Amino acid sequence: MDRANIIESIDVLKAQSDLLEDTRRDDVFIQMLEINRQLGEVAVFPSLLWAWTFDILKDTHENYQNPEFNDEVIREGVTLKEIWNKFWEDVDDLGFSMDSGGEILEECILDWMRESGFLVALDEDGWLE
Repeated sequence: MDRANIIESIDVLKAQSDLLEDTRRDDVFIQMLEINRQLGEVAVFPSLLWAWTFDILKDTHENYQNPEFNDEVIREGVTLKEIWNKFWEDVDDLGFSMDSGGEILEECILDWMRESGFLVALDEDGWLE
């Protein structure tokens, strides 16, 4: 393959890559419009903060199930719905805002889950306290 064919092949690959990225960009734009529409229909304000905190609750519930990988776990038998119900009751006292930032928000939620008894520490033998 001569130099001209190699350059042409590279140009074709780049054009294909650009097309894929443009398609991805346009698909994400459509998804973001739909997400924005749905957030506008949520009956709480600010809906983005509620979606963010719910995502943290859900991820924590899913990711803290296995004591093999964590120093603390979700107490056995606790459902995401139970956590949500308690969160709904307590949220006004937690003082969350969009100004908090992701790490602070997540740490505050983890602290709240510990205080509420949803997230419990394991001792050195791997048994719940």
